[in-house]
Amino acid sequence: MSLFNVITVQINSKSGVRVRSWVSILVMGSHFFIPSHSLAQQRQNESHATSTSVLLDKAKKLVISGNPEGALSVLQQAKLGSAYDSDIHAMKGICQTMLAKPLASAAEFDQAIALRPNYAPNYFSAGLALATFSNLEQALDRLSTALKLDPNLPGVRFNYALVLARAGHYAESEKQVDTELVNQGTRSKNSLELLHLKARDVYYQKKWQGTLNAYGRVLELTPDSAEAYAAMGEALYSLNRPQESLAALQKSVTLDPENGSAHALIGKLYQGANQQDQAIGEFEIAHRLAPNDREIVYRLYRLYNKSGNTAGAARLHHELETSFTDSNTQSDNERKAVILNNTGIELENKGDVLNALDHYDQAAKADVTNLIFQRNAALLLCKMGRVQEAIQRLRDILSVDEDDAGALQILAVARELAAGDLTKKGTLPKAQPTGF
Repeated sequence: MSLFNVITVQINSKSGVRVRSWVSILVMGSHFFIPSHSLAQQRQNESHATSTSVLLDKAKKLVISGNPEGALSVLQQAKLGSAYDSDIHAMKGICQTMLAKPLASAAEFDQAIALRPNYAPNYFSAGLALATFSNLEQALDRLSTALKLDPNLPGVRFNYALVLARAGHYAESEKQVDTELVNQGTRSKNSLELLHLKARDVYYQKKWQGTLNAYGRVLELTPDSAEAYAAMGEALYSLNRPQESLAALQKSVTLDPENGSAHALIGKLYQGANQQDQAIGEFEIAHRLAPNDREIVYRLYRLYNKSGNTAGAARLHHELETSFTDSNTQSDNERKAVILNNTGIELENKGDVLNALDHYDQAAKADVTNLIFQRNAALLLCKMGRVQEAIQRLRDILSVDEDDAGALQILAVARELAAGDLTKKGTLPKAQPTGF
């Protein structure tokens, strides 16, 4: 078994609500392959084998106590040329990883693997060491080899899934988690970690019904999970279920008042319901927690203008302008958004609708003031049959600009599609390209 375990660290969600991602790190403790007595006699004398075994055991205890330097010092006393050579190099690799020396760590694990090329634990430990240094693609190569060599090695599939998710391969991570859940069942000692990872995988894929299902199972085990309520609130928001979304998000911010993204979504819900004062209050909280989020600043600016708060609008307009004072960031963002949008149209025309949708979403984030990109995303969702998601997107656009003719046109068709008149799909307009 490997010398690794998992903890949680906070990362930023690509789609808004703050979630937590599982990252593999070193902890203290390991199991090593110890050759049988007869094998040891074939390769070296018994005293040599015993001495090396004692040194390895001593080094392991030093690692467990958090003293990798001491463990390395002990390992230097071990004579190579025995059946334990691979274990010595693996242990040295572990120590070097703990000392944050990636090159030395990789060299030791490479030697351990070369000496025992079919031994899964060495690939497992090497893969997680690489992941510790954020060398994710090589880590995945090592971990996948460990999984092939020994699918039943404790922790290997779970950690492989963790690193897949960390590398953004959420669909494959979900597949591995599903297999692990089948193998272990939902009542195993790490079932909560598996269910968390499953939920995060579907969340990042924007599989909203799957997000509700997965986080619902998480809540059965941890009823006060702010993360679960936040993710479910976003899923319900995206599925055009505003009242349920508001309830989940309010529960989330009660449990975690510092979640700016959840406050921003509540602000959007109030804005869509024309409850402007409540929307302003939530966006002000979100702005305090995430002062560099331009979408929040822009929405507040529009709301203050609409309410006649000229001083507040001027303050926020100044914030928007000064954020670009020292560079051409605004022009760069606009150019990036145009490229993303037009690439999205090309992808859509080729039938790659999921990548097209992702490009429209990225364009909308790059240039929050241009509603064309959100319209194109809503339009594509209609064509994909995800009509309630499209309606929510369009309502969101109209909460910012109630006279947006393009959004009003698409919304009228979307509502007919939602009512079951699928013939109206042919009346949807084409995606709108943009220029510099």
